Amino acid sequence: MNIKMLLDPDDPMRVALDKAGFRDDQDSDYIIRKRSEYSSYLAGKRLEQQFFVSVKDIVFIESIGHDVIIHTRDEEYCCAERLKFLETVLDPDVFLRVSNSSIVNLKHIKRIESALLQKFVLHMTGNVKVDVTRSYYYIFRDRIGI
Repeated sequence: MNIKMLLDPDDPMRVALDKAGFRDDQDSDYIIRKRSEYSSYLAGKRLEQQFFVSVKDIVFIESIGHDVIIHTRDEEYCCAERLKFLETVLDPDVFLRVSNSSIVNLKHIKRIESALLQKFVLHMTGNVKVDVTRSYYYIFRDRIGI
């Protein structure tokens, strides 16, 4: 049987499920994860191969149309999850939604630039810019304390 496992690769439950014949399938309708524990990795695809991307390496995540892309310093991975779901599995002390299409890792913000009309431009690790839109302006400002 195929299930989606949101467990660390070395988690004892994952190992037991693997031994019992369960296979990790990112497209499965069934999901297993630890209750009230945030993910330490996300599953992503690159070059038709499946990877486990450490959340520490994630600079930001963006949604473009129906595609969700995980950006690290050096690579991009396609993710099968929607941003709304990713918000629930990522640690809110580290990750923050800054627009309808972006979640950023607060630890990878290098500089914050004020823009016109209640917007910020975040300069992230890897010389990438991410906009904080007006809808998220006050949430971001209060969170960062500026």
